[in-house]
Amino acid sequence: MKVIKLKESQLKKIVSKVIKENESYGGNYMFFSNLEQMKRQCELLLQLDQDKVNQILEDGHDWADDHISSAKENIDQVFDFMMNTFKGGDSHKDVTADVDQFSLNEDGKMKGGEKDPCWKGYEMVGKKMKNGKEVPNCVPKK
Repeated sequence: MKVIKLKESQLKKIVSKVIKENESYGGNYMFFSNLEQMKRQCELLLQLDQDKVNQILEDGHDWADDHISSAKENIDQVFDFMMNTFKGGDSHKDVTADVDQFSLNEDGKMKGGEKDPCWKGYEMVGKKMKNGKEVPNCVPKK
């Protein structure tokens, strides 16, 4: 561990800055700071080459997909709670952010007007179970 020496005035300055940041978010600095960090990281991940990411996941790193799925479930719960609280409704019933539920045609393809949940170069062919949840089954386009 690296030891850093600070003068008392430097330490006071740092503490004061953290307190001001916390107050600017109404006392919930970490909540908003974490959301902003997740947003930045998601934006960067979405800019990666999707074919290469898919190859990495298929080469034994499917744990990363599982972590993203778990994070999405957690975000869905917070989102549902906040949206329903703002609506003034029952925070466990009204709004749901479950974007994994899509309407399908008889051939397992998505009905018109709904956004394709698959990456570029992939198409949805029915659904599959993942972590006990039904999700779109995205396969490479032929």
